[in-house]
Amino acid sequence: MGLILSILAESKTQYEKEKHEWVSYCNMNQMVYFDIGYETGVPIGRVVVEMNDVLKKNLAELFVKVARGEFVHPAYGKKIEYTGTVLHHISTSKNMIMGGDVLFGNGCGGCAPVCRKVFQENNFSSTVQNLRGKVILLSSDTNPTVFSSIFYILLDKSGPAVVDGCPIGDVIEGIDVLEKIVKEYGTENGKPERKILIHKCGHL
Repeated sequence: MGLILSILAESKTQYEKEKHEWVSYCNMNQMVYFDIGYETGVPIGRVVVEMNDVLKKNLAELFVKVARGEFVHPAYGKKIEYTGTVLHHISTSKNMIMGGDVLFGNGCGGCAPVCRKVFQENNFSSTVQNLRGKVILLSSDTNPTVFSSIFYILLDKSGPAVVDGCPIGDVIEGIDVLEKIVKEYGTENGKPERKILIHKCGHL
């Protein structure tokens, strides 16, 4: 019995030495998932994005709100959400995928989950150290500090580089799913060979 108690005491001491600090849930980066598939309903795979909540809090929160579909825009009377939207630009030349047009599905209908349809953010950097898997919220053509719901994901392994928009997160799961989509359905000019949709998305 004494030997057993001694072993238990030693194990507890070792555990106390090795255990890590608790991380508050409030301090953890948020996660968003996209279940991607064909127009027929057949799935291709899931992509998980870890948001950069610390450095890009406002824009990351905008992205998460659209993923949740929790905002009904008064001007359109519809949910502003990524579920059901198409990946409207799949480029082999730039090795990237673009989506998030919640209104028209062609890149002309981005809409932020706020009453004024766009969101303005001045405090951010467009410099990216590692491009692969980086999620970028696209800025307006006329004003680089104005954003809506349109985003793109880079798949190149190069970097650093300055991007068009604000980097808000990283793909941590499903990069192979995105590479498959670019390889099989991407084109040089970005017009997809086949209609690919976000079947479902949400907040993990």
